[in-house]
This record gives sequence, C-alpha cells and structure tokens, in this order.
Amino acid sequence: MTEYTKPLAEPLPTNRGVQRHNNTEWLSSCIDWCQITVKEKISVERVIEEILRIPLPLMFGNVPIKGFSGHQVIAGFGNIKLAVPTGKMQYEGYQILISGSGCRDYEYFLKANHETWIDFFQRVQQYDVNFPRIDLAIDDRKPYLNISSLITLCNDNLVSSRFRTTSSYGSRTHTETESLSNGDTLYFGSSSSNIRIVFYEKGYEQAVKFGTDINTNWNRYELRFRDESAKEVIKTLCTHSDIAKIACGILKDKIRFLEKPDSQNLNRKRLYPTYQPWAEFLQDIQNVKLCMKPNSLDEYLQKNRDWLIKNVAPSIKMQMQWDKMTNRENGILEEISHARLNEKQRLALETFEKHQELKKYL
Repeated sequence: MTEYTKPLAEPLPTNRGVQRHNNTEWLSSCIDWCQITVKEKISVERVIEEILRIPLPLMFGNVPIKGFSGHQVIAGFGNIKLAVPTGKMQYEGYQILISGSGCRDYEYFLKANHETWIDFFQRVQQYDVNFPRIDLAIDDRKPYLNISSLITLCNDNLVSSRFRTTSSYGSRTHTETESLSNGDTLYFGSSSSNIRIVFYEKGYEQAVKFGTDINTNWNRYELRFRDESAKEVIKTLCTHSDIAKIACGILKDKIRFLEKPDSQNLNRKRLYPTYQPWAEFLQDIQNVKLCMKPNSLDEYLQKNRDWLIKNVAPSIKMQMQWDKMTNRENGILEEISHARLNEKQRLALETFEKHQELKKYL
C-alpha cells in the first residue's frame, strides 16, 4: 500500500539527526473499534460460534437493549454487539460492532482461543464482509506530544497536512486562583472522512469517566478508518502483521507539524523544519507493536468503588450518623437499596456477571 509510506515532505537535514532513545516502552497500540458487516446468509449461531468464536450462552444472556444506527441488537456481551438492520437499513446479514471497551472484552476470547487480532481478521475475510470502521489507537505514556501545543501550531498555520479541515476541542475549570484544563482534543479530517486522526489527552478522559486522579502522562492518538480505507488497513495487517508500518506511514503521509525557520527568506512550508517532538515521535513509533490489553474482570466496578470511597463515603457516613442521632425509620442505607441504576451501571453489573461465567471457558 504505497499510500501509507509516502511522506508529505522530507524534513530538512537539520532534523534528520533526532536521537533514538529506544523508549518504545512508552508507546503501545491496540484495536479500539471494529465494525464488520457480514453479508452472507448464515445463521446467527454461526456468526457467533464460527466468526466470533464466542460461546453462545455468553452472547444470549442479557442482550443489550439499546440499538445503533438503524440496527437492532440481537445478541451481545458488554460492548460486543451483534445486530440486524431495521427500517431503511434493510439488507441480508448482520452487523458486528465491537466498540471501545468491547475490544478489550473480545481480547479475552481471542486469548482463550489462542488467537490474535490478525488471526481474527484473517478468519473474517473468508466470509463475504465489509469493514465500515476500524480504529487503531496509539497510547503515548511519555508523552512525546503536548496536545495544546499541537493545537497552537495548527492555529499558527505551522502544520502541513493532506486533510482539508482541522478542529479542536478543550474545556477548562475556573477557580478563584487558577484555570485548570479538562483535556484537549485535536481532529484532522471530518467525522465522515474515510480517514480521521484524533489526538487527545486520554488521562483526562479517564479521570472524568472514573472519577480518579488525572494522569497527565497519557495521550492517545487514534487513526479511524472507514469503508475502503478500513478494508485496505485490514488487508495490510493480515499480509504484513505490522501495525507500525500502517500507523507510521499514515502519519508521515498525512501530517507534518512544523517549526518556524530561523531564516526569514523561507516562505514555503515544505522547507520549514519539522517540529522536533513530532520527529522524535515518528522515529520511535516505527517499532510499536499491536498489543492485547483485556480489562481486568472487575476494572470498571473497582474504579467506581474507589471513587465512591474517596468522594461519597464521607457523606454517607455523615448521613448514617445523623440517622442514628435522629432515630430515622428509613435510614440512608435503606434509601440506597431503592436507588435505580442507570443503563451504564446496569450493563456494568451484567457484564461482570458474564465475566464470571466466562471463567468457565478459559
């Protein structure tokens, strides 16, 4: 796939000497979204047992109620969903959607079957399928890049890109004494682009999601592929088993962050030197490997408990003591027992229950 290896422009000679630090332990990659359209007229049981290779009882337990984009979910395990089209989306076949944490859940089954994502993709291609979307995620725990600085470079037109559009998002919390970032995100390409690249501060996202302390040393860079681009990525992965070739090739081909040249006579961006952190990142990413990172069975629930102990437990204790002092008939614990779970909380418990059952198959 030559389109993955052609750079936008060669850096000036002064930037070819970036030292290699062999710090690739800071970088890892994973599949973070996998959507497959199965167009064959086969039974749902065959899709589950032959394509996904998941035990039927685990997929037919508590089926997620919520559908997606004109599809009704008929089987599922957490965020691994098997759906059929409804309404205007009618076609013969199924939609497999493995999104976000569902990829980490599916890695349990891959490991149980002594397989990798490459094995799965090679098996899938034996059927009549399309790939509406595949996301490759690169986790940077050094981090090499500062997202806010990248946004500033874009705003100052110090970027050379094949994408027509860039956009950014960031929010802040203001106090009497300081202004605190809630995390920044930088997008290359639109949501409908065949290829979209997203840089964001994963540590901030996780802190909001789980109520934990912010990990400022965790960025994530996502390469989102759709339709023909997704199909080509899968083909390359299955042929070369080299995610670094894809990730590095795409990033080199699509984006180059720049530094202002010392010379005032340089007015063409292709002659501008490459932004040093970007050059170092591209060098070290050449050795990144595709990893499998299955979540611990009760990771979400444990993080939720940690957050409760830190943020809510003192208030509950106060209420319990007040109940004791006032001899209230319905204490705080009684009230909690009648609390209604939202969909995410209910799904977390159902998924944990399935994980417990999954142990039988491992």
